[in-house]
Amino acid sequence: MIVFLVACVVLSLLIYLWLCVTDVKRSLCQNIMILFMTISNIGYLCQTVATNRSEAILSIKIIYIGGCFLPVLYFFTICEICQVYIKKRIKAILCIIQAIVYFGVCTIGYNALYYKSIEFDVVNGLGHIEKVYGPLHILYPLTMYLYFILSITIAIWASVKKKNINRLEIRNMMVCATLSVLVYAVYRLLEINVQIMPLSYIILMFGAVVPIYHSNMYTVNENKDIIREHLGRVGFITFNSGMKYMGANEYARDIFPELIDSVIGAKLVCKEVKLEKLVNQVEEFHNAVDNKASHTHIPGEKFTINNRIFDTEIHTLNNFMGKCVGYTLELRDETEHYRMIELTERYNDELTKEVELKTERIRNIQEKTILGMAQMVESRDLSTGGHIKRTSDVVRIFARKLLEQDMGLDKRFLKLVIRSAPMHDLGKIGVDDAVLRKQGKFEPEEYEMMKKHAEIGGKMVRDIMTGVEEEEFVKVAYNVANYHHEKVNGMGYPCGLKGEEIPVEARIMALADVFDALVSKRCYKEAFSYDKAFSIIEQDAGIHFDKKLAQVFLQCREELEEYYNAN
Repeated sequence: MIVFLVACVVLSLLIYLWLCVTDVKRSLCQNIMILFMTISNIGYLCQTVATNRSEAILSIKIIYIGGCFLPVLYFFTICEICQVYIKKRIKAILCIIQAIVYFGVCTIGYNALYYKSIEFDVVNGLGHIEKVYGPLHILYPLTMYLYFILSITIAIWASVKKKNINRLEIRNMMVCATLSVLVYAVYRLLEINVQIMPLSYIILMFGAVVPIYHSNMYTVNENKDIIREHLGRVGFITFNSGMKYMGANEYARDIFPELIDSVIGAKLVCKEVKLEKLVNQVEEFHNAVDNKASHTHIPGEKFTINNRIFDTEIHTLNNFMGKCVGYTLELRDETEHYRMIELTERYNDELTKEVELKTERIRNIQEKTILGMAQMVESRDLSTGGHIKRTSDVVRIFARKLLEQDMGLDKRFLKLVIRSAPMHDLGKIGVDDAVLRKQGKFEPEEYEMMKKHAEIGGKMVRDIMTGVEEEEFVKVAYNVANYHHEKVNGMGYPCGLKGEEIPVEARIMALADVFDALVSKRCYKEAFSYDKAFSIIEQDAGIHFDKKLAQVFLQCREELEEYYNAN
C-alpha cells in the first residue's frame, strides 16, 4: 500500500512539474487544481504512515484540500474548454461555498459536525482510521455530484451547440471525471479499507493537463506582437501531428469563412479549392518532415482571393522537448508588395510619383495611428482629456513664432518636432491604472511610478519607429518623449539633465506641456487664468524652462489665448 501511495505522490509531483514547464499561458485555475490534487495524495500517504490519532486527523484535513476544491476547479476547466465563460463574481461565490465546506472539515477532532467519531489504529504497520460521518459531511458528496452533473450538462450542450471546440478533449475530460466519481462511489458504497482515492486524482490529473497542453500548443489567439509586426494582416491555421484541424485566428476565418463551422479535432473538409490545395501542401510537408527535428518551415503556394494576393508559409509546431507536434499554415497579405512590383514593371516612368503618393499615405496612416495610440493612452487618464491635441497645436503655434526668430532652428527640424508632439506621453500606457486614473494628487510612491512614463515612452517610440521612419525623426521623437520633463536647473526627470544638455526639442515640448496643464482644469486643480499661467512661465524661465525659448513662448500669448478661447 505504501508503495502504491508513494508512486501516486511521485506521479502527481511529476505531472505538476511537467505542467509548470509546459503551461506557457499560466492557467491559474488548472495549476491550483493540480497542486491541490498533489497535496491530497500527499495527505493519503501521511495518513497511512501516521502513528497517532492527531497525525491521522491532520492528514484527513490535508486530503480534503483537494476533495473540497477539486470539483469546482474541474468544473471551471470544463467550462473553459467548452468556451462557456463564467463571471469572476460567480466564480468567487462558488469558491467561497467550497471554502465553507472545507471549514466544516477543519472542525474534525473538535466536534461531531463532520465526523461523529474517529478512531485510529495501526494495523500491520499502517495507519487505519474508523470513522462515522456527521451531518456536515453530506455537503462533500453533494457538491461533488452537483458539479459533476453540471459539467456533464455543459459538455453535452457545448458539443451540440458549438462547433469551434475540441470535442475529443471534452469527451476525455468527462470520461476521466466519470471514472473518478465511480471510484469514489465504489469506495463509499463498498466501504473499502484500501486507499484507492489517489488513483482517482491521477485520472483527473490526466484529464486536466492534456487540454491545457493542447491549448498552449495549438492556440491561435492573436498575439499582440505579431499583429503589430505584420499590421494585422496575417492569418494562422493550425493542425496537430495527425493533420487534424486545431483552429484558426479571426483573420484566417475572414479569408476562408468555411473555417468558422469547421470541427476542431477532426480532419478539415474543404469546399474552397484554394484552401484544399493549401491543406494538401501541409499534408505533403507533414509526410516529409522528421518529427524529431527542430523547428523548420517552408514557403507555400501563393494564391489570390477577393482581389487580394497572399503568400503562405508552413511551420512546424514544436513542444518543449523540440519534438514536432503539429503545423501552422501562415497566410500573409502581400497585395501591396505585388502591386508595387507590377507597377515597377509596367509603369517605370510613373514609379517615382506613385511611390511618393503611397509614402505620403503610409505616413498619414502612421501619424493617424500614432495619434490614435496617444489618444487611447490618454483615454485611460481621467485628468488630461484633450491634452494630446492641445499640446500638439501649442507646439505648432510656438514653432511658427520660433521660425520668425533667429534661433538657429530650421523649418524641417520644427516640422519633426510638431510631428513628434502627439507621442510625448505614450509611455503612460505602462503606468498602472490605479495611478493613472487616480482622482487627486499622487502619493510620493505613486508619483515615482508616474515619472517612469517618460523613459517608457522614449523606449516605445524608439522601438516602434526604428526601421520605419527616418533616423532623424526617430531621434527627435525619442528626445521629446524621454526628456520633456527635464528642467534646465537639473531638477527634472528621468536623467536630471541641465541647460543645453537637454535636447532643444524636449525644451520646446516642456513649455507646451506645462502651459496646457496650467490653463486646463484637472481633477486636482481648477484651470489657471492666462495671466497666472504666463506669469509662472516667466518666473520659471531659466529654472524650469530654457530662458530664450521661454521669451519667445511669451510672445505667442495673443495666438494662444485666441486658440484656447476658441477650443
